[in-house]
Formats: sequence, structure tokens, C-alpha cells
Amino acid sequence: MLSDRSILVTGGSSGIGRELVRQYAAQGARVLTTARRESGLLETIQGLDLERVITVPADIGSRTGREIVATEAMRISPIDVVVHAAGALGPKVPLADYPEAAWHEVFHINVTAVHLLHQLLTPLLSPTATIIGVSSSVGRRGRGEWGMYAVSKSALEGWLEVLADEWEGPVYSVNPGGTATPMRAEAMPDEDPATLPAPSDIMPIFLRLARAHPTAESGEKFDARDFIGADPWTVAEGNGQTVG
Repeated sequence: MLSDRSILVTGGSSGIGRELVRQYAAQGARVLTTARRESGLLETIQGLDLERVITVPADIGSRTGREIVATEAMRISPIDVVVHAAGALGPKVPLADYPEAAWHEVFHINVTAVHLLHQLLTPLLSPTATIIGVSSSVGRRGRGEWGMYAVSKSALEGWLEVLADEWEGPVYSVNPGGTATPMRAEAMPDEDPATLPAPSDIMPIFLRLARAHPTAESGEKFDARDFIGADPWTVAEGNGQTVG
């Protein structure tokens, strides 16, 4: 269903980013994915058609890393979809105790690096490319001790709202909700992962939005859990909240 699409996914070495790469490639898309851990990227692409997947080990938090990604992305341009799935958690402590260095680092990875990478990718995007930001429940409504992770995801939502007002193509925010990923396990070590959806469970909305000419209005916000079990090729996307 995605055989005519070129898709770039950040954070493809684990969790939701890894599942996005695998699902998009399985649907025939040409996928470029990046992450800092080359070993994780190699695990992601095991069993996939390697002619359809390009891995780019790079730290998008650095200018050099972003430039590497943009250079390699020329191989799949024009790019039809970009999914910003990379992110940093940071410490879970009250704001009064939040370390300054971590404050800057988490905001930089979750917001600034997304923006700066988008600027580099803009010349490589199709004129109506779809941009998807992976948000968070705590980015929609702040929660104690989630610190800069919550603040930065809220800021990412704001960035997507502005972009939706400027960009000719569709721009979406998707909140995965609690999902059984390594980051979730780090954030909630006492939680039983068996009680959470797996990354594969929350893919329907990500698949749907990656199609050519998605029907959802640009600027809509989605909760991925609302689409668990849905057929990604027939489900309507219109339950999102329009923003901007």
C-alpha cells in the first residue's frame, strides 16, 4: 500500500521508531532511518528487503549528524513522509530538582534538533510531503516529575502547529500513549509491560497517515490507541483534534 512512498524515520534503532521502519518497509515504501546506535539499526532491518531500507548512523543532536542525514536523504528524494520519532527522556524528578544540563539536552533533542533537521530536509521534500511528530500524553497535559520530557513534547506540539499553518503538505501530531518500549520501561520501571500495547499495536494510524493524499486535515492531533485493531487502509482518520 506504500510502494510509491519515500519515508524518513528518525529514532529507528528501537521502540516505536523501529516498528515504523519495519511496517513501512513491509508495505513497500522506500525507507531511510537514522539513530545514534548502528547496532540497533542493524537489528531493526533484520529480515527486511535491504534494497528498500537505508540506515544512517548519526546523532541528529549535532550539526554534523544532521548534515549526514540530509546528505544520505538525497538517495530517496523527493521524500514523501518524515516521521520524527527520535527522542530523549531525561530524569524523572520534580522541576525544582531538575538538572540544568539535562534540561538543555532533552529540549535540544526533542525540539531543536527536529526543527534544524527539518530545515535541512526541506529542499529534499516533495511539495506536499507529510510531516508526523511523535508526541506524548504528557505533552498534551503536563504531569508531575516528567520534567523537560513533558515540556519539550508540549513545545513539539507547538512547533507542529506553526508548521501546519506554513507548510503546504499535511502536518500531524500522534500521541502513542503508554507503549511497551525501552523508553517506557526506563520511565516506569515498576510497570508490567504486558499491560501495555506493543509498538505493532499502535501502527494503524501511522500507516494511514503515510499514504498519499491522507484525508485528515493538516494540523490534526491523534491518539494512536484510538486506532488499535483498526484496518489502516479503510479506517477514517477524522477523530483527531484540529489545531492551528
